[in-house]
Amino acid sequence: MPASGSRSRLGARAVGVLLLVTGLALLGVGARDAAYATRLAGTPGTFRVLYADRAHGDGRSSGGFRTVWHGTFTSADGRVTDDDAVLRDESDGHRPAARIPVTRAGAGVYYTARPNYALGWLTLGLAGGSLAATAFPLVRFGGASRRPGRPGPRWFGTGLRVAWGCVAVCAAAALLAAVAV
Repeated sequence: MPASGSRSRLGARAVGVLLLVTGLALLGVGARDAAYATRLAGTPGTFRVLYADRAHGDGRSSGGFRTVWHGTFTSADGRVTDDDAVLRDESDGHRPAARIPVTRAGAGVYYTARPNYALGWLTLGLAGGSLAATAFPLVRFGGASRRPGRPGPRWFGTGLRVAWGCVAVCAAAALLAAVAV
């Protein structure tokens, strides 16, 4: 029968693996979507609102109604156009004929390219990376990185504090940018 200490280390490692997988998934989604929101990836352009429609649970949530914006897309260089573009934006404040900066990720997939969106996705990516870094000592050591008799490296604790601080700063900046827009 395994000792109590090895069972608790095994449990900590299992929790660490779960946190690591979750963190890496959030990091991947946040990095990909932040790249589109900052216009580092995709085709930058403008979405011109023609009309709005209400859709029920369009894939981003399990229920509730969302506003779906219909309009046209024109790339910044004018080479790519889409007369039947659909933007699934969280904002209800767009008006007909409004021009919204967007990035086209593919046929029919558009990302709003505004600072609050970019900071929001960056926050998600940083939170995922921080969660993965937090999981490291659980997976590697089977517990916290600093234990009596078996101290972990000092840089690791400092790195985690800095990473979670970056998450807090990005989240605050995203909220501030959302209010300012």
